[in-house]
Amino acid sequence: MLFNASTVPLSLNTSCLRARALKDIKALLKSYRVTDAVVKIYGEAALDEVEEAIFESTVYKPAVIIANKIDLKRGKTNLKMLEAYVNNQLPIVAVSCNTRQGLDTLGEALFKALDIIRAYTKEPNKKDATVYDLDHPQRFQRNFSFAKVWAKRLIFIPQKVGSTFTLEDEDTVEIHMK
Repeated sequence: MLFNASTVPLSLNTSCLRARALKDIKALLKSYRVTDAVVKIYGEAALDEVEEAIFESTVYKPAVIIANKIDLKRGKTNLKMLEAYVNNQLPIVAVSCNTRQGLDTLGEALFKALDIIRAYTKEPNKKDATVYDLDHPQRFQRNFSFAKVWAKRLIFIPQKVGSTFTLEDEDTVEIHMK
C-alpha cells in the first residue's frame, strides 16, 4: 500500500496491520523527522521493534543532485525551485546532456561529495591519504625506499618524499622500493 507524497510514503504488508497500527507507524516516523521512506513489515511486529529496525538499518550516503535539462525554457526556473527546496542540504549540479552544459563540473562535484582524491597509481583514496596508503602495508613497510611526487603545488617537480607525505587530488606518485 502506498500513500501520496503529502504523507510519509510507506510500503506495507497490510494483511497483518490494522489501521491504528498504520497511524502509529506514520506518527513514529514523523516524530523522528523521517519524511520519505519505504517501510516493509512482514509478519507481526510491535511498534518498539519497528523503531529499533529503523535505526539499525539506516545508512547515510553522500549525494549530489544532478539537475538535467537546464537548457530548456523552464530550466533555470526549475533549478531555482529545486535550490529553494533543497535549501543547501545537498550540492546541486545543473547540467544539460543535450548541450553538454555543466558536465565539466560534474566530476569535481562528485569527488568533493565523496571526499576522495585521485592518486593515479591506484583507485581513488580518501582525503589525507599518504604515500603509505597506496600499497599493502606489510610489504610496503619492509621494502619502501622513497616516492617521487609530481604536483602543481610543489616547488621542485618531481619531489622526493617519504611514506608520510600527504597526497592531494591529481598528484602523480612513483613509488621506489628497496
